[in-house]
Amino acid sequence: MSNAIQLTDDDIAFLINVLRSAGLPLTTQQLIDALRERSRA
Repeated sequence: MSNAIQLTDDDIAFLINVLRSAGLPLTTQQLIDALRERSRA
Protein backbone atom coordinates (compact mmCIF):
# COMPACT_ATOMS: atom_id res chain seq x y z
CA MET A 1 0.00 0.00 0.00
CA SER A 2 1.77 3.12 -1.24
CA ASN A 3 0.69 6.71 -0.79
CA ALA A 4 3.40 8.02 -3.09
CA ILE A 5 2.77 11.41 -4.62
CA GLN A 6 3.76 11.94 -8.23
CA LEU A 7 4.75 15.45 -9.23
CA THR A 8 4.27 16.79 -12.73
CA ASP A 9 6.91 18.78 -14.58
CA ASP A 10 4.84 21.88 -13.80
CA ASP A 11 4.89 21.02 -10.08
CA ILE A 12 8.68 20.69 -10.16
CA ALA A 13 9.07 24.00 -12.01
CA PHE A 14 6.76 25.67 -9.47
CA LEU A 15 8.78 24.31 -6.53
CA ILE A 16 12.07 25.41 -8.08
CA ASN A 17 10.65 28.92 -8.51
CA VAL A 18 9.43 28.93 -4.89
CA LEU A 19 12.87 27.88 -3.67
CA ARG A 20 14.67 30.46 -5.81
CA SER A 21 12.41 33.32 -4.79
CA ALA A 22 12.38 32.43 -1.08
CA GLY A 23 15.92 33.66 -0.49
CA LEU A 24 16.30 31.21 2.39
CA PRO A 25 16.01 27.47 2.88
CA LEU A 26 12.49 26.09 3.13
CA THR A 27 11.31 23.01 4.96
CA THR A 28 9.64 20.13 3.22
CA GLN A 29 6.40 21.07 4.96
CA GLN A 30 6.59 24.62 3.57
CA LEU A 31 7.01 23.22 0.06
CA ILE A 32 4.07 20.85 0.54
CA ASP A 33 1.95 23.76 1.79
CA ALA A 34 2.93 25.84 -1.25
CA LEU A 35 1.84 23.01 -3.57
CA ARG A 36 -1.45 22.63 -1.72
CA GLU A 37 -2.17 26.36 -1.94
CA ARG A 38 -1.34 26.30 -5.64
CA SER A 39 -3.77 23.45 -6.27
CA ARG A 40 -6.58 25.39 -4.55
CA ALA A 41 -6.03 28.49 -6.69
